[in-house]
Amino acid sequence: MRFNPAIISLLLLLPLAACRGGRLELQRSTCEQPGTLKNDRVADPTQGFEISFQVYLPPCYADLEEVHFPVIYLLTVPSEAQLSDSDNTPLSLAERLIRAGKMPPALMVVPKDTIAQGYHAALAVDLIPYVDEGYRTLRDRQYRGVGGISHGAAIAARMAFQFPDTFGSLGVLSGGITNGERSAFDTWMTASENHPRVLIYVGDQDGIMPYTQNLFEALEAHNAPYELNIEPGGHDWTFWSAHMESYLLWFAQAW
Repeated sequence: MRFNPAIISLLLLLPLAACRGGRLELQRSTCEQPGTLKNDRVADPTQGFEISFQVYLPPCYADLEEVHFPVIYLLTVPSEAQLSDSDNTPLSLAERLIRAGKMPPALMVVPKDTIAQGYHAALAVDLIPYVDEGYRTLRDRQYRGVGGISHGAAIAARMAFQFPDTFGSLGVLSGGITNGERSAFDTWMTASENHPRVLIYVGDQDGIMPYTQNLFEALEAHNAPYELNIEPGGHDWTFWSAHMESYLLWFAQAW
């Protein structure tokens, strides 16, 4: 494993175990400060979309001035007014996993939901550079993931495969692609063999299953790496909440 200098700084500042099997194994942080939530917006978007977002900053982010962090971008997940000790909403759960030493410290970015053609490209072109410039991020695709729920998962899939050099991981919760999008995905996946790793969770009673099937068939056709999990459940927060911990930890496996 090649160590990024920022990761080496993290090793010195947080109690991390040795690198085993090519992965950093984080132990419980000694930082007593909680993570923080911040609202921000892209100041000068170039693609015609106003982009506002919420960002979760991990414990002691402000104090660790030399440390850079992985980032997970999540589409159509709920924004959070404050971090909860019990809710399985993504940012609150990430905070608990980090503080428990189950997940390395990471930034979580939640853009405001917009349903419009081309929004996925605007996020990739405008939001990612803005976050990289304004926050201490690790910029290698290995440390940048994108995911979402329902139509947010479709937006995330477009981002990951149209911009394969930008994202190393794609997490799909109850989502997929339409029949009409298949040709675009075939074009993107043929143009680059640098496919992201993909995780899919979908309920066996979810009406979105045909869209998931379209995505699955595209992945199969292009030998893209994926993990498909069809579990009992429907298209609702009960299903998403039940799988949110394993979903977040899957992103961290790449780090």
